Amino acid sequence: MKRLITNSIIGSKLFSLMFLGLCASIGCAGLVHAQMVTGPVTVVTEPTSIVTTGGVTYAEYTWGMGGCLELDSIGPVIRNGSNFSFDFEFDVTGGACPQDLFTVSTSVPLGTLSPGDYTLTTTSWGVPVTTNTFTVPSNSTPTLQTIGFGTNGSFNIQLTGITNAIYVLQRSTNFVNWTSLSTNLVGPPLSDPSPILPGPCYYRVQILRN
Repeated sequence: MKRLITNSIIGSKLFSLMFLGLCASIGCAGLVHAQMVTGPVTVVTEPTSIVTTGGVTYAEYTWGMGGCLELDSIGPVIRNGSNFSFDFEFDVTGGACPQDLFTVSTSVPLGTLSPGDYTLTTTSWGVPVTTNTFTVPSNSTPTLQTIGFGTNGSFNIQLTGITNAIYVLQRSTNFVNWTSLSTNLVGPPLSDPSPILPGPCYYRVQILRN
């Protein structure tokens, strides 16, 4: 059975939690399977942010899962001119609904876009849930910005990027051989504790996974 996901919280969410909690405390053998329970569920509503960095635009999604829903598939990104759509498909599971809830995040690359205005429609089973407009600036934020040397001799770099991606900082002296220095999230500055001196030294980051 397919389930269309909307912005509203399913009405029986609290009832389902109370019912499952009661059965857990007094014992309701077989009743959970017999009871029609919908939820608990918090699902995709819209992107948490749309970021352009390093010349690439990303849509960042975060949603909650649990209860009787499971994620079937997401994507692909479909583009029609300045309009994008991205689909989430959920199914209702059979049997008892687990009480555990968890958060899932993903970053969706929309690509290298020309400056201007765009729309992104989030759909579920092809049905629109919400539409967001966003603007790609004429000058996107560079991924790496130099901070400079610290008092301990380290070389520090500020990373700008997408929040739920993991970045590997790498160093090279010739653009051919690269050494991985650290694994990082967006936040505090990145640091090379022992920069190779003198001579040119180059840095880059690679996304390990989303």
